[in-house]
Amino acid sequence: MTQAERRRRPRLSSVAARPAALIRQRRSGDHRGLTRRGLVLALIAFALTAMTIYPLRQYVTQQNRIEQLQAKQAALDLEIARLEAERARLKDPEYVEQLAREDLQMARPGEESYVMTGEAPTERAVASDTAQQPERPWYKRVWETLLGRAE
Repeated sequence: MTQAERRRRPRLSSVAARPAALIRQRRSGDHRGLTRRGLVLALIAFALTAMTIYPLRQYVTQQNRIEQLQAKQAALDLEIARLEAERARLKDPEYVEQLAREDLQMARPGEESYVMTGEAPTERAVASDTAQQPERPWYKRVWETLLGRAE
């Protein structure tokens, strides 16, 4: 510092000179540690962070739950549309008759129905080998058809 600068600066009392000396020491790189003000600031920052973690976690959890419920709702809407279409088809007497003939092996009075036994043709044998599903009883097939799970 030059002498002119020293003259312009007012002299500090010994009490006021001590904090100024500490400030000069800290600015020069001599740090004694965390001050009270720094400690309070760190505690406040920690408390604010800790207070936001739980609500943030709840928000993320609720967003995931909302996405799951929306996906489930979309699947249920598709199922409702499929069931409505099946319901409309079941109002058609020709479709009901077709179901009765195919699934229940029913026939009109005076008609003869035939049931094929024995080995399936080779084309169907390949298809049934890949499926590997046993034949379900007629009542299960009817029930699944009415519920709309027919294959």
